[in-house]
Amino acid sequence: MSTSSHPPNRFALAYAGLMVRRPGTVLLVILALLGISLYGTSKLTINSNQLDLISQELPEVKEVKRIIDMVGGSGYFMLALRSSDEPTLKRVADDIAARLDADKENVRFFTYKIPVEFVQQNMALFIKTEDLAEGKKRISAYMKDQLRRNNPFFIELKKTEPVKLDLQDLISKYSSVGKKSIIDDYYISPDRKMMMILIKPMWDTNELGKTKAYVEKLNKDLAEYSKTNPQGVKLVEDYDAMGDAKTVAYGYTGSYKTAVDDSYAIEESLQPVAVIAFLAILAITIAFFRKWAPTVIVVSGMVIGTIITMGFTYATVGELNMITSILGGILMGFGIDFGIHFVFRTRLELGAGKPYDIAIRDAIINAGRPAAVSAVVTAGSFYVLMVSEFRGFSQFGFLAGSGTLILGLTLFSWSPALLALIGRMNPALPEKLIGTMKPPATINASGKEIRFPRPGLLLGISSVIVAVVCACAIPWSSQEVSASKELPLHERIQHGVRFNYNTRALMPAKQPSVQLQDEIARRFQISSDPIAVYTKTLEEAKEVYDELTGHPEKYKSIDQVVSIYTFVPPPENAKANAKILQEWQEELKEIDVAALPPEMQEKAGIFKKMLEARPFDVNGVPDIYAKQFRHLPETKLENHGFLTFIYPSVDLWDGKLMLQFADETSVIKTASGKEFRSAGAAQLYARLARIVLKDGQLTVILVALWILIMHFADFRSVPLALASVIPLTVGLAMMLGFMSIFDLRLNFMNIIILPILLGFGVSHGLYLLHRFLEGTSPVVALRSVGAAVASSTLTAVSGFAALLAASHIGLRSMGVVACIGLITTLLVSFTVLAAVMQLMHDRRVRKSGQRPPSDGTASGGGSGSETRAA
Repeated sequence: MSTSSHPPNRFALAYAGLMVRRPGTVLLVILALLGISLYGTSKLTINSNQLDLISQELPEVKEVKRIIDMVGGSGYFMLALRSSDEPTLKRVADDIAARLDADKENVRFFTYKIPVEFVQQNMALFIKTEDLAEGKKRISAYMKDQLRRNNPFFIELKKTEPVKLDLQDLISKYSSVGKKSIIDDYYISPDRKMMMILIKPMWDTNELGKTKAYVEKLNKDLAEYSKTNPQGVKLVEDYDAMGDAKTVAYGYTGSYKTAVDDSYAIEESLQPVAVIAFLAILAITIAFFRKWAPTVIVVSGMVIGTIITMGFTYATVGELNMITSILGGILMGFGIDFGIHFVFRTRLELGAGKPYDIAIRDAIINAGRPAAVSAVVTAGSFYVLMVSEFRGFSQFGFLAGSGTLILGLTLFSWSPALLALIGRMNPALPEKLIGTMKPPATINASGKEIRFPRPGLLLGISSVIVAVVCACAIPWSSQEVSASKELPLHERIQHGVRFNYNTRALMPAKQPSVQLQDEIARRFQISSDPIAVYTKTLEEAKEVYDELTGHPEKYKSIDQVVSIYTFVPPPENAKANAKILQEWQEELKEIDVAALPPEMQEKAGIFKKMLEARPFDVNGVPDIYAKQFRHLPETKLENHGFLTFIYPSVDLWDGKLMLQFADETSVIKTASGKEFRSAGAAQLYARLARIVLKDGQLTVILVALWILIMHFADFRSVPLALASVIPLTVGLAMMLGFMSIFDLRLNFMNIIILPILLGFGVSHGLYLLHRFLEGTSPVVALRSVGAAVASSTLTAVSGFAALLAASHIGLRSMGVVACIGLITTLLVSFTVLAAVMQLMHDRRVRKSGQRPPSDGTASGGGSGSETRAA
């Protein structure tokens, strides 16, 4: 039978010869590398500063760094206190504030109360003139009535009802400035049951390790206060309970805490996942080999290769980040693939009756070529991620690509050298340890070739099933549907696979800091953290404030703008109001406060002070307010200036709304034509979201092109190259179809799985087609390497399936998508590709003029010594 394959090249022969002739030297080199790598691995640390993962040249990053230098960042670490007893709340807040004030090492500054007397006295200047006139009318009528009724000579011939003073509608409109109540100095909720302490640590929100350490310190300080405070108030960290006169419940939130919780939820989820993945890989390897020895060989090689990769990481990058910290687990699931294919092929060669050294040599040559191509293609698929602007992805791509090559080389050196060294001690021992596999028969008992029956029908049926499933991934309707909305099956199919922009859906369920953030939003009617706009001068700050507050139609996602000019009354309004106040003051000049009812006398004194309010400019704003918007004394000279804070009206956990908010506020163009950039977590996350979406699409395209080019370079045939990528392309298309059917959605985390699956999925078609091109029939090819393909796929599946045990929903979604993709790819390999190979084989036989063998002999072990013809 004529076949088409590549003869082993000189490098492959030399490499295989080295493994067999010098196994001891090879093992010593690997162990030496292991020792060096262990040292490097022990020195590896995880850089938890997420800001370092984004290009430092991005304008969003530069602006954030400016804000960090000015005031430590735009967000806060929030300590919320909850109790039904207001005096207890305030007393505990005062005590905690004293401790925070003494902590110069961690606390840059904090805010929990601001004197409101100045705002109260000048509030009349901020009120709309028509509302002030209405208030004047009501109050004047009420005071005249009270004076009249309080006169000892008051006689009423006909009884009349006293004039009632109802100002609630006006008070509710002007009871706060920038969502801060002007009734109370403290940051206390309107229901008087929650107090907020806003803490600005000495570091930024991206330095997660420092925030985590600070939370631990704060917990100890609060526990100590709980035991020693003279009032006997007990502090309890609780995100649901309401305290009382003797108990105060507290909790942490704000951008500092939510960033830590999300990142460390991933890290903590990965700890049990790594153990589960390793045990699952071990169990699957044992199940397929049915022996301990080959399992020990490949698993030890996998561990060694992973450690060498970690050592390589230390030597090249120097540290891990929150993304590359999952590198080891992924490489274990992928890397063991090389060892499994080598051992299965060695068993096949031994089963053909070859001596151990020849069997090892031929296994390296025959399994090594598809393994090498698979390693290069997979590594290249990872390297493609290096085009990403997000350093987390680019570093992951570099390290995962390099790790794939390292693991492939390690397992194709460690496993053969170890077996060869054992064979030198006892030539019969390799066969006894790893077992053998008889080359599958090519003909049955009746002398006919064993083949897949009716391959055309099999291909037709499987193609229809595949087409139907893949069609479910296509959005047939252009109607917009919320990704969070549950849809019935027919509508899911109609709308295809959807993208879930809601980042809240990726977090662990009921994350306390997020729940507390929602509670604060409800109680205070304010979002937890703003973004900030830097201006060099007060004049520029005024321009920005006027632009943002004067054009609500342009900034629909803004809830409020808080600036130093928030505390400056609009000049025209203040002038008109001052005229009313002066007139009013003249009218009430003759009033004797002592003549009013006792309950009104104190309020009347305050009221008279309010009437004395006169227009003032920005220089009249007290420093207690102004310093909130000014740079700190230690700020670099080039960053001296003022900040304007913007609070969103939309839920920033919703990615689409976050992108809308970022688009509206990223560049503020004022009336003078100047442009000012905003900075903050929302802008950074919006930029990162766009990078992920863009890179997800770009990397899939680049990886697909890379795979096609490499497959053509390997097979030198367009039909063979296309056939080899059938499992990959069809499997992933089916994965998207099943995601639509089962209402699973792509998101900002699992989208990165797509190029990884493309990279790993190449091995299925490569190993099957290379075995087929050795001259075997499709049935023999499938029986020869099918178990190895299935085993290596299931080890990768088990690695990703372990993510289902993670508490972090985003990680779980990555596991689900990866498992579906790997399993569909495997199913397509054993159905669609098998049928295609049978049709190719039949055509090959017809072209050669030969018929399937009928003399009862089996042609094949498919070893390196088989006859090959062009």
